[in-house]
Amino acid sequence: MRKSIKMVVIILTMIAMTGCSSKSGEADELMDFYAETDWKAPDPVVGKKPRILFVGNSHTFYNDLTGTFAKIAYSFGHNSDVYELSKGYYTLKQYANVEDELGALFDKTIVGKKWDFVVLQENSSLAFSSDADEEMFPYARVLDEKVKSTGGQTAFLMTWAPKDGIKDGLKKTSREELQSRMADNYMTISKELDDLVIPAGIGFMRCVDQYPEIELWDQDGSHPSQAGSYLAACTVYAVVYQQSPENCTYTGELDKDEALKLQKIAAEVVLK
Repeated sequence: MRKSIKMVVIILTMIAMTGCSSKSGEADELMDFYAETDWKAPDPVVGKKPRILFVGNSHTFYNDLTGTFAKIAYSFGHNSDVYELSKGYYTLKQYANVEDELGALFDKTIVGKKWDFVVLQENSSLAFSSDADEEMFPYARVLDEKVKSTGGQTAFLMTWAPKDGIKDGLKKTSREELQSRMADNYMTISKELDDLVIPAGIGFMRCVDQYPEIELWDQDGSHPSQAGSYLAACTVYAVVYQQSPENCTYTGELDKDEALKLQKIAAEVVLK
């Protein structure tokens, strides 16, 4: 069952399933995307029917990432209540501002209600910024405090760098450099707050290396393709449930072989 409340381009949806050391943001060198990382696991572990809120922008609502996650969980027999609050270009700063339309809605949605997990997704340009300690971290702290006041756990959704990097005048910053910065920023703030990280962006980098035939980006080179959103959703599943999404029967619009490759990437990034 799916219900939605829409305000302009605001989306707050519910899916109920039953049954089936440099300055922060500046990487000294490119990250080894295959390095073993001891990602924090949920504590407490996920319950039988978790209540989960996804908060972000178009990187979250493209291709219905939240719905895809819920369907993956459902295919493994996990019940879940999944909600989404998203709007294009939105930042954690705006969600932390109660004077902002969506900031007020976030506050109303969170305060006084029980959430098991709240997944926060920052605007990518801020997430890979060298000024994340000023533009991202303070607002991550505000939102995290609100989440924890409900007894919930915060999970930061690490997204992916633009396919072709970015160019500012004559200067070109590669996809790998941007992803390294983004990973550093998300890992820094999550460590400070003792929060979860969903390393979807690292999954993108591994997939590009291992399966270059899979197109993870939409035509604009920034937003995810169907395959990219599926990979991100598999990564969310692996973090929240601490289980491999491999052999999931729900593959969306992807063929079985392609989906299995993405499931394997997500499992290896999070669980191995």
